[in-house]
This record gives sequence, structure tokens and C-alpha cells, in this order.
Amino acid sequence: MSAFTPVSGLLGGSLIGLSAATLLLFSGDILGASGIVSSFVLTPRKTLTESSQQWKLSFMAAFLLSVKAYVTYIDGDALVDASLGADPKISIVSPLGYIVSGFLVGFGTRMGNGCTSGHGICGLARLSKRSLVAVCSFMASGILSATACSPSCPLSPYLRSTPDDVALPTAATAFVGSVLTSIFCGMAIPRFMQEAPKPAYGSDADKIKNDAAINDTRKLGPAFASGSIFALGLIISGMVKSGKIYGFLNFKGFADRSWDGTLMLVMGGGLVVSMASYQFVKGFGLVDISRALTCPLALKKSTGKFSVPTNTIIDANLVFGSAIFGFGWGIGGLCPGPAIANATVGYPHVLFRWWPAFFVGSFLGQKLKDLIAKKK
Repeated sequence: MSAFTPVSGLLGGSLIGLSAATLLLFSGDILGASGIVSSFVLTPRKTLTESSQQWKLSFMAAFLLSVKAYVTYIDGDALVDASLGADPKISIVSPLGYIVSGFLVGFGTRMGNGCTSGHGICGLARLSKRSLVAVCSFMASGILSATACSPSCPLSPYLRSTPDDVALPTAATAFVGSVLTSIFCGMAIPRFMQEAPKPAYGSDADKIKNDAAINDTRKLGPAFASGSIFALGLIISGMVKSGKIYGFLNFKGFADRSWDGTLMLVMGGGLVVSMASYQFVKGFGLVDISRALTCPLALKKSTGKFSVPTNTIIDANLVFGSAIFGFGWGIGGLCPGPAIANATVGYPHVLFRWWPAFFVGSFLGQKLKDLIAKKK
């Protein structure tokens, strides 16, 4: 277990939990990386034009900018996975593997309504039974697929490659990542620059509408802070490196002493901090607190509310979707948050294979989900 990094794992995980807590307590929103990023493709007009959705732009801009700043000014090798190619026990994902992984992660997160951040960090923190089932499902399938992709196993010839095929960022792909960062920042800046709505003095309906617009503006700051903290947490914890994920999910590592338990501390640190934040939200604490929040801290009480999922139904969509996500996670070692970071610095297979496949999978998963809903 030479790859085991408990201190950075716990610190990074705590930052991921702080990111979720910031978004929850100040804006009332949930940190679900798959839902945030897929909304720009599945519902682009709504995400880019409706004021209630503008916080997602702020979150994404902050995330991308923070990753760029970290690798530019702090550690240029922060996202370089030294274990790939150097450690024969760590498998290298093939070009086909990236495509299959991205598709399954996109399809599964749409069907199962979440990934490691939405279900793992936020759902478990509020003791959601749905999220517990989802986490158990994607952990089991992730372990199965990662182990099946290990050397000498049946899927390895198709979904794994040789050290010669490790594709590192080039000047061209790094430029693409910079362009994506610039686009999101360019779209987010005008939202921060626009004048905040002034208090309304008309009818009650006008006041409520105006307060809602004010709250939409007030969400931008917490979303920006959350996106930055989330990026830092993923980088410091090492979860941006597929070798760390594979090192945990591949249970063959127990036999050759290469198993890496860092992910447990990342999840544990994130859960503790995220769970602590729910203790201050009315109706979600383990004990009743007299001053528990009924409205997020940054919002006006007239229209401010917590957008916490309350669905308790455990159905086939949840179990099946989460399992599909887990298979993709185990094959590629990437879930949406780390994949955004890798694309930002220009990893070509992530940019041109994983993400296009993810969006196709998300689209088809949403279509299937809608079709199932219509038949009920």
C-alpha cells in the first residue's frame, strides 16, 4: 500500500465536504457534479438563460479557474499520475476504455440521479436511504469492473492498454482546456457585473418576484466559493488521478499488497463535514436545534429555501443506474468532478473520448428515464 496517502486524502475529503456545506448553507443547493455539468448539454437554454440556474455557471467557472490556477502557480504536476506506466499493477485505460467509461458514467448518473458527490457526500450526510442504496450499488459494480479489468482478467485486453499509450496533455490540448475555462468565465462574469434588483414597492406578488431575482443573484458568490473549494479538495485528495481510484476499487490489490485505501478517508472526511452542515438545516439534523435554518444564510427569507431532495423511493432506476455508473467508474477511474479537472488541463483521452461519450450517455439515459416515467 505504498500509494496510501491518508493525510492528503483526509484533508482533501474535508474540503470536498466543505464545498458541499458552503453550497447548502448559503444557497440551499446540492453539490451534484454530474447534474451540474450535464445540465449544460441536456437543458442548455434553461441553464444558461434562467436566473435561477445561473449559480451553475458561477460554480463551473470557479472550478475550472481554480484548477488552472493550481497547476499554473502551485504545482504543475498536480494532476500527473506518476503510477501510470511506472507501476505494472496499475492498469492504463485504453482509448476504448475511456469511451465505454464515459458512456456508462453519463448513462448511469442520469438513471440513478447522482454520482459520488451527490449520493456519496451529500446523500449519505443527510442519512438518505436512497443514497445508501446507490452508494452500495456503485461501489459493488465499481469493484467488480475494476477487478475485471486488472491484468490477466477477461476485460483487460479491450479496456486496458500499455504504458506506451499513456496520453499526456500537449500544448494543443492544454489550449483547448484554456478555451473551455475562458468560455465559462466569460459567461459567468456578466452575471456578477449585472446590477442587483432593487427592492420592489408594488404588490406582494411583485415583491416576491423581485426577492426571487435578488436571491438568484446572491447565489453566485457561494457557488463560486463552492466550486473553488471543490476543485482544491479533488486535487489535494488525489481523486483527480485515476490510479488512486483504481487502486482502491481493484480488490486484487489485497493479494499483491498494492491496494490503496485513500478513497475511504476522502469519503469519510467529506461525510463528516457535510453531515455537520445538515445539523443546521431544519428537518435534517440528528437532534432538533432551536435556531436551525429554514432559509439559506445568503438568501432573503421571503423566497429562499433549501433545495434538498426528499424522494424516498428506491426503484429499479436508482439501483440499475447506480450500478451502471459504478461499472463506468471502475473501468475509467473517473467520475464527473475529476474528469472536469483532467479536461481542464488538457488530457486528450478525457477531452475527446470520455466527455463526448458521457454526454451521449447522459442524453440516452435521460430519454430512457423519461420513457419509463411516461409508462407508469
